[in-house]
Amino acid sequence: MENLKHFGQQLKWQFIILQRNNLINISVGITALYAIIFYLFKDFVYMEKVLTLLVYNDPSLIGLLFFGLAVILEKNQQVLPAFLVTPMSVHHYLLSRTIALTIIGWLCALGMVIAALGFSFNWLHFSLGVIGICFTFSLAGVFLISYTSEFLNYMLLSIPVMMVLSLPLLNYYNLTDVAWFQIVPTQGATDLLISSYERPLTTGDLLWAYTSSILWIGVLYWGAYQVFYKSVRS
Repeated sequence: MENLKHFGQQLKWQFIILQRNNLINISVGITALYAIIFYLFKDFVYMEKVLTLLVYNDPSLIGLLFFGLAVILEKNQQVLPAFLVTPMSVHHYLLSRTIALTIIGWLCALGMVIAALGFSFNWLHFSLGVIGICFTFSLAGVFLISYTSEFLNYMLLSIPVMMVLSLPLLNYYNLTDVAWFQIVPTQGATDLLISSYERPLTTGDLLWAYTSSILWIGVLYWGAYQVFYKSVRS
């Protein structure tokens, strides 16, 4: 119970930090712009294709870039070193930051899909797809920030990571037909997102999408925790 209370406090603090650094305002502003565009052009014949790209892109950027930017700002403002001299759990820090970003990413994506499609989509598949994408990119940000504290270097390293994790979109847009893209960590979450409003999955594919997403998040979190713990305690 005490651990849950500490985690709740840490989660609240993460939202305060994100707000103070204007990261929440930036997300809301971009989402509002996209939502207006989707609403004005909701009868566009390829709306679902465009929607998939932007809904995928928004939580992925929030997870990957905002995680790194927030940690870098905390280091520069001496907030992170202050955290580390307290009994704060590294697990609580990583989970609270990742969950905070995921909630923001989900709300932003939700605003866009409602503007484009109304409420004609599967909430469960959509939510878990967006959550999986944002969580995966946030954990990728944990890996990257463990090896650099310079924003420019972080941005440069983010480019190839973004490209690799976005490979499933190439098959979706029929630009490629590569079977091994199925093992990319974001494939399951991407399938769930697409199936929520465009292409329903078979029961077998649906089970695989959920299973692969959960497995990948578990593996990535374990690895991210290991490298981050070593980097902040060294």
